[in-house]
Amino acid sequence: MFNAVTAEAVFHLTHAIKQQLGNQLEDQRFGIAAMHVRVLKVIAKSNACTAIDIAGMFKRDKAQITRLVNQLIDLDLVQKEPNPNDKRSQLLTLTSAGRALQERLRDLSNDMEEQMTQGIEAADLDTFMKVAQKITRNLTSQ
Repeated sequence: MFNAVTAEAVFHLTHAIKQQLGNQLEDQRFGIAAMHVRVLKVIAKSNACTAIDIAGMFKRDKAQITRLVNQLIDLDLVQKEPNPNDKRSQLLTLTSAGRALQERLRDLSNDMEEQMTQGIEAADLDTFMKVAQKITRNLTSQ
């Protein structure tokens, strides 16, 4: 049964992960925030997407995503290209600097995951993933 204690544990875990990621980004002097990391990851995985695509994935306002994307463009991490399928939109792709940063971020993510899962059995992690996915589906399938 999901109760206040369970919710509190999830909040604490989420906060710890966000705080650790923020600290790592600051320590490494990447000059970007966690939300920038999420946007870069989506662009890298999709190879080409629009700001509207990202806004839909994150359930965020398009203006907010556009500001994030523009910051990444200013940092020469992302570029816009004409969308051959829709002249009204532009596709977002990583620049060579963006791809290099994405590799560094992947290493950081791997290190964080190793730290988070230290001393936890594979079976317990598997159970955790199944439970976390089920909770997420329960909360988002309304």
